[in-house]
Amino acid sequence: MNNILNNKFYLLWEKAANFFLLNLLWVIACIPIVTIFPATAAMYGVIREWKMDGETSVFKPFWNNFKLHFKKSLLFEIIWVLIASLLFYDFQIVFQVTSAGFIPVKIILVLITATFLCMSTLLFPLIVQYDLKLKDNIKNMFIISFAYFPTTLLIVISGGFLFLVVYILPITLFILVSLYGYLHFHLSHQVFTKIEKYRLSLTNK
Repeated sequence: MNNILNNKFYLLWEKAANFFLLNLLWVIACIPIVTIFPATAAMYGVIREWKMDGETSVFKPFWNNFKLHFKKSLLFEIIWVLIASLLFYDFQIVFQVTSAGFIPVKIILVLITATFLCMSTLLFPLIVQYDLKLKDNIKNMFIISFAYFPTTLLIVISGGFLFLVVYILPITLFILVSLYGYLHFHLSHQVFTKIEKYRLSLTNK
């Protein structure tokens, strides 16, 4: 009995240490700012290996995934930052106007922003799960995020909660990001599995 308890305690401690190390590596890799997306893709790549390949190490898989997904994730970073900046700038202008004639414009802007946010929930899981071209990634983000909207909404809400906690207690940035990444990838992978099963059922007909 003691051996069983000791083994369980060791495994729990090992997992906790791995999450902490992964989170720490992510923070370090994000320090140059421009590497935030590559660092995040690397973190999700490690989580994918933990979940699907039974991998338990952190350092080597992180840097391997950092190099593997660097170019693609950096390209997405440029695009996403430009879109987010444009949306933020539009909000600053449009919502300062009190004219009733601008209400349709405000509604459209909110809908575009919500669509962008929903698509963003699948960005990193898709990057590390599939080797797709840029346009295919974007197309899949749009289709999947709305086809499985309850999961998308859960990811958005949990991400919002993470942001709130980190905003209130910045020190949690060193702990919670990798845990959220695991939850995020788990939910996304469930969706990917459903899609792959559906495609398989179509080919078997």
